[in-house]
Amino acid sequence: MKRLLEQVSRRGSWVGGGSVAALSAALAAALLQKLVVRPQTARRLRGIWKECLELVEQDAVLFARVIQATRRNNRHTFARTLKEATEVPCRVFERAQAIQAACRAAQRAVKPRFQSDLLCAMAVAMAAGQSADVLIQTNLAWLDDRAYTKRIRRRLQVARRGHARQRHR
Repeated sequence: MKRLLEQVSRRGSWVGGGSVAALSAALAAALLQKLVVRPQTARRLRGIWKECLELVEQDAVLFARVIQATRRNNRHTFARTLKEATEVPCRVFERAQAIQAACRAAQRAVKPRFQSDLLCAMAVAMAAGQSADVLIQTNLAWLDDRAYTKRIRRRLQVARRGHARQRHR
């Protein structure tokens, strides 16, 4: 953990906001995992935090490729690498929405003395989702591709709606 924080804080490091958002989602899923009663939900949350941990490293690698493409002034490579890099915060956003839905679903089953951990998991998941959304919107503006922007925004809306429906069940 210390090594990761040193990488995040180091000037010129490619480990930045996307990695931090992915780590936040992983932490929220792990915290919630220990609170849930249903084994199926616990397995799903474990899968989410494992995936998000992989995204921590993947984000830095993919964003480094974007920067390399900008330095080469190759518009086609830049667009391709930025779209690949945007996939990380999109996945983080989707997983953060799933964690938030799982938090809402677990509220009644979690004992009162553990509600503070549940609320913490929700807050961290919300931060992960908001961070991912900011990164996505920044990348979309940088890319300036209307069709791709429309596709990504639709994808995010589906994630929001899909997990909001779970709230009302």
